[in-house]
Amino acid sequence: MLNSSLTSSRPALAAQVSKRERILNAGLRLFAHESYQAVTMDRVAQAASVAKGTLYLYFPSKEELYLGILSDGLESADRLYRQSVDHSTDVRERVRRAIAVSIEFYNERPDLTRLFASEEPRLAEARTRIIQGWRERGLHLYTSLIEEGQRAGVFGSFDPRLAALMVMGAVRSVLLYYGTERSVSEIVRELPDLLLRALDSGRFDSREMLQAG
Repeated sequence: MLNSSLTSSRPALAAQVSKRERILNAGLRLFAHESYQAVTMDRVAQAASVAKGTLYLYFPSKEELYLGILSDGLESADRLYRQSVDHSTDVRERVRRAIAVSIEFYNERPDLTRLFASEEPRLAEARTRIIQGWRERGLHLYTSLIEEGQRAGVFGSFDPRLAALMVMGAVRSVLLYYGTERSVSEIVRELPDLLLRALDSGRFDSREMLQAG
């Protein structure tokens, strides 16, 4: 009976996940290309091919849907990195992988990138809280990796938080401003190398630069 019950519950669980994903994807497409005011829950339900009542079961209001889309997108990026990285590999390779995953993830999701780059004054406080929380998580990840590399003698002696901000800022600038002149695969190969050269032991030592000054 127990095995039969578990088996019978799997299709229902898959259907629930599928409906939620359809809602999130439909909402993302609408919010990324239209103003917040122009998007209605009726239109989201229609675009997601779900009943309006089903939509409200997952997201009781338009505000919660909008913020849920932001949160889900950020969580997806985090999950992708953690699923793709081998924690037993060299720390330089893990830094390289984190940079590559960020670029590939947002390049494949232009609507999500557009939504993050937009503003919504009515939800500014909640939106800022979600994005700042994500930035802190990213900052913690890169800072931890850089500190590990410093302990191993792989990276130079400098402020690891400052270096982490440098890496994150470079990735963000490339995503927003580089354009389409080169393929993503080329950028994914080159940008991590450029940033790792700045982190490498002996290449960028802030204490030596201060002493020299």
